[in-house]
Amino acid sequence: MKKLGLKLFIPALLLIIGIWCLTGLYTLRSDGGEQAVIMRFGRHVRTEDEAGLKWHFPYPIETVEIVKCDVVRSLELGYRTQQTGGIDQQPVYSAVPEESLMITGDENLVHTETVIQYRIKDVADYLFNVRQAPEALKIAAEASVRRVVANHDLDHVLTDQKDAIQNEILSDLQTICDEYGLGIEIIKVALQDVYAPEEVADAFTDVIKAREDMNRFINEAQKKANEIVPAAEAKQQEILNEANAYKEKRIAEAKGDVENFRQVLAKYSLGPEVTRTRMYLETMREVLPKAKIYIMKDGGETLRLLSLGGDADISSKSGQYSGATVQVNGNTDQE
Repeated sequence: MKKLGLKLFIPALLLIIGIWCLTGLYTLRSDGGEQAVIMRFGRHVRTEDEAGLKWHFPYPIETVEIVKCDVVRSLELGYRTQQTGGIDQQPVYSAVPEESLMITGDENLVHTETVIQYRIKDVADYLFNVRQAPEALKIAAEASVRRVVANHDLDHVLTDQKDAIQNEILSDLQTICDEYGLGIEIIKVALQDVYAPEEVADAFTDVIKAREDMNRFINEAQKKANEIVPAAEAKQQEILNEANAYKEKRIAEAKGDVENFRQVLAKYSLGPEVTRTRMYLETMREVLPKAKIYIMKDGGETLRLLSLGGDADISSKSGQYSGATVQVNGNTDQE
């Protein structure tokens, strides 16, 4: 019996040891970026991040904790999702006023519901640097949101500064996570809903409508300006082009007159008396064909023998009208 018991004990022991060794097998999946943290007698010894079948010394020598690091997790502040909506259902939310009620920089109360998306970037820090990393993140996120909202006026939080506030919260919260060594990367911060307390909700609604009307009027005015200003600029350019063209024309004409005067002056310098006489004769030739000629007596009476409306042959009647006065365009000559 003793020999039989010894023969059965050894195979049973080997079987137990084999089963115990098999408990050390585990698998890492590629989807979700699974990582395994190996702890030997409760102390972290290594981290496995390659997908596939793995083995570690079985319990109680080593234990393993598998964490999906690439999965985006969400943290809700000021509200909780009670029921996610299906294809034909709307999600159901419940408010958490003790988290959402905050004071702004201009000492107004406002409810701020925020969602924070994050992922694990260092699984060892996430598991071992703090006791409860998600709870620590929640406390840090609430403090960060309250601090940033307290640095902005109510109008900014409600309307046109949401993007800037979200980015400021993200940067501030990431700094806190790095200082605490949470091993967390903040991906996105979104202000889901920002609303005033019920006691003053109507007044805030009026303020928002007034601001929307103001923005609409500004946009309409800008649209009108975009129509008028280009037309005025085009008209201005047209006037400038016409003025420049007229200026160039006048300059060219003045230069031509100057050049013509210089040519005449050069000829005049060669023979002043001859040139002056020629210029006088040329001028008279241009003027006399357009002038009316009147033959006057010395007493001022017009002679009736001549045709006053046409040309008069003065030379043929010079003997008959001796002593008469000829007036041409206001110039009087005595014959």
